Amino acid sequence: MPTFVTGDGATLHYAVHDYTDRWRKAGTVILVHGFARSGEFWFNMIPYLARFYRVICPDLRGLGQSRPLTDPHRAISLSAYLADIAAVADHAGADEFHLAGEAIGGAITLVFAAEQAKRVRTLSVIAPAVWANDWLRNSYAVGYPSWVDAIRALGVEGWVRKSNTLARFPAGFDPAFMDWYAREVGKADVEVVTAMVDVAGSANARPYLEKIEAPVLALYPTGSNISTAEQEQALRDHIASVRVVHLNSPYALLGMLEPAACAGQILNFAAMHDGIVCHE
Repeated sequence: MPTFVTGDGATLHYAVHDYTDRWRKAGTVILVHGFARSGEFWFNMIPYLARFYRVICPDLRGLGQSRPLTDPHRAISLSAYLADIAAVADHAGADEFHLAGEAIGGAITLVFAAEQAKRVRTLSVIAPAVWANDWLRNSYAVGYPSWVDAIRALGVEGWVRKSNTLARFPAGFDPAFMDWYAREVGKADVEVVTAMVDVAGSANARPYLEKIEAPVLALYPTGSNISTAEQEQALRDHIASVRVVHLNSPYALLGMLEPAACAGQILNFAAMHDGIVCHE
């Protein structure tokens, strides 16, 4: 899978999944993962998407198979994430593409769609944290003085295990999955994750919404303390073309809980705007 070095010296990895007809030039979908995760976390949606689109899954800097960072607190920022999406697209030869992001990846992609409007054909966001709220910052501290303090005290895996049922997953969800999820996220470096807290804890895509030209699909749970009704309304009020869909779950990690529904919505939305048929 491709790796390359960015202009500021970060080494990024991305995976390419392409099961499209070889005699056709398929469009590209770039999927941007959420907090402390990696491109690996799209695994259960890829089969639905990659038959009809070339699917690119970057690992955000310092996470997954992207190389460790010398100074994560200097290297990680919203502007760096935006530059990385553009750099991945350039390296993969995608001048225009469909873009999707989940959770904090949703906020990052909303800003990207505003700043690089000509490159984004459609944008799909899954339970996006359009802006960080007090519930997010306070609850993810899990009883410690701050979110960062909790991660440093518990370690990344320990913090994930303690916070998983706050908003991500229902209590009692498949124990094998929950264990896999905690161990996989727990591979992330503490300094990378605490640096990412600075971005996630201050994220605010609201000032950028009116600049988004691409059609936007927003997939939301039926209720969430992170991606709230107020945030949904901001999308409706400020984005020129937006479709909001609620999936039948009150939990935030819809891509993990409802992969077929999420992938089907994204695929149909992209295909509708490309004027193609995505079923056999």
